Amino acid sequence: MPGVTAIHGFTDTFVTPLIRRWRLILAIGVLLVVLGVLLLANVVDAAFTLAVLVGISLLVEGFDELMQAERHEVRWPSYVLGLVWIVTGVIAIAWPGITLWSLALVTGISFVVGGLALVVFAGRFRRRLPRWNWWVVAGLLSVVAGIFCLAWPGVTILALAILLGLRVLMRGITTTMFALGLRQLEQMSSPNIPT
Repeated sequence: MPGVTAIHGFTDTFVTPLIRRWRLILAIGVLLVVLGVLLLANVVDAAFTLAVLVGISLLVEGFDELMQAERHEVRWPSYVLGLVWIVTGVIAIAWPGITLWSLALVTGISFVVGGLALVVFAGRFRRRLPRWNWWVVAGLLSVVAGIFCLAWPGVTILALAILLGLRVLMRGITTTMFALGLRQLEQMSSPNIPT
């Protein structure tokens, strides 16, 4: 193949430009590991971060719902649902220092209200909505998640904060391992890597 360089069985691919940047990738990986450990060591900070991420997620969900409203003949249910998500997201971002209990409460209520609205919307427009049954399933799952958040708010936030810490830690470990693999490739092939 023209333009493909073999390096001890490794061919010139999308990874090749990264070989020269392995130190930067390693630094990012180590930083993520440190952040993951810090989040796991201090669940309150992880929960604060989680509050912001939940707020951003709810905003994105709301804007997505508003954009999808144009697809429907009757648009107002999507506008209402989108506004519920957006208002909830703004509340979560505006007061990230609220108690963990409040975050679980706000999230639980938004999941229940949003899920019920989705079920009602899908049921009402099932004859005109393709694959309406999937919308019902998504709505019911949202209601169940909301009830879980409301029933066990402390456990919910603790579990989510721990999962966030584990996710960041695992991303750091995999990024670090990837960087070390790039370093090994550089050592094996340093004269063959184009500059």
